[in-house]
Amino acid sequence: MDYFEEYFSYVGESEAPRCFHRWCAIATLSATIGRNVFLPFGHKPIYLNQYILLMGAPGTRKSSAIGIAKRVLEKSGYKNFAKDRTSKERFFLDMARNLDADFDLDLEAVEALVLDAPSETMIANGEFLDFIGQGDMDFLTALTNLWDNLDKYEHPKLHGRSVVIDKPTLNILGGATVKGLGMAIPPEALGTGILSRLLLIYAEMTDKKITFPAPVAEDASDNIVETLKKIKTDLKGAITRTKEADKLLDRMYKTDPGIEDGRFADYSARRFIHLLKTAMIIMIADGKTTLTAEHALKANTVLYAAELKMAKGLGEFGKSKYSDVANSIIDALTRTIKPMSHSEIWKLVAKDLSDVKELGTIMKNLLTSDKVQVITVAGKQGYMPLHKEHRNWDTSLLVPDYLTAEERNF
Repeated sequence: MDYFEEYFSYVGESEAPRCFHRWCAIATLSATIGRNVFLPFGHKPIYLNQYILLMGAPGTRKSSAIGIAKRVLEKSGYKNFAKDRTSKERFFLDMARNLDADFDLDLEAVEALVLDAPSETMIANGEFLDFIGQGDMDFLTALTNLWDNLDKYEHPKLHGRSVVIDKPTLNILGGATVKGLGMAIPPEALGTGILSRLLLIYAEMTDKKITFPAPVAEDASDNIVETLKKIKTDLKGAITRTKEADKLLDRMYKTDPGIEDGRFADYSARRFIHLLKTAMIIMIADGKTTLTAEHALKANTVLYAAELKMAKGLGEFGKSKYSDVANSIIDALTRTIKPMSHSEIWKLVAKDLSDVKELGTIMKNLLTSDKVQVITVAGKQGYMPLHKEHRNWDTSLLVPDYLTAEERNF
């Protein structure tokens, strides 16, 4: 049994989508390994850190899935969690202190704080908006830079003094609605690179309803915790690759069709790095330090499944002045079990529009872009979502049975 199977066994029956738990398991491995394992890659090695956002409507159980991952990490001894709410300045000061739990900083005694060992931090928050705040471009830019695992990061003038952090290593596991993401990351951030580093794991609510979840025994996490501890202790150093893996990864890199949505142009340029990180994590879950073709195939399958739905995670973000309203409409249609009439939608968004004619324009645009459709159910005509594939990928580069039917849903 590999790490993922142990993790799913610990999670047990859950209302959260399976893909949420899979990416939460990936996040626990990323945080546990830190910079202990790396892939030699040109001038700069690739480390395992990930920026993962679970995306979905309210009630998709994003926070529940993240909470399980955080508890697993805590029980394994991981302590370097960022505060749920913070300022940019406080975050970097806390990140510096995470270097040593017993470190006592005397700001009056030093001109500059220089830390010369890796400083690891994980942002694990079911509401990413609560952590980052609304439209904080300076903070977003800083997080963008940290994804690249810099040798040093200098944050100037905290309390009048600079903080120099050696080898900052940051992981993010957050939750967001489409509207919340639009508030956290303003449209002007589209060109800054943050979206190319984020993995938007979108899912809709499952049909599973668990009225009274069974209590989880205190020792139920023993196996998964021991596995994490063993991974941290045993797996260190540079990753090697088989020749078969190199050939397959070369093919994947050169034939990837990208995501048609123009908002993901920067992501597509960085997609191969995401693939390598995911393949490394799947390799580590297998207890290995040699990356094989099978690891690459599984990673490509998991990443491809996520990419098919990433555009839904953005909704209408960054497209037009009506994007917030369009997001609200699509969110409402996703959660309804019957068609919504034009008048019902107007009641939902009337406070955000000046004229009902604007709603007509929005609905026309959503119909034209294949985001919604007009259908009749049980004698009632109205709008419902329309789901459409957006990539043409060589299916021989996938391992469909690696995912459950719910996760595939290609």
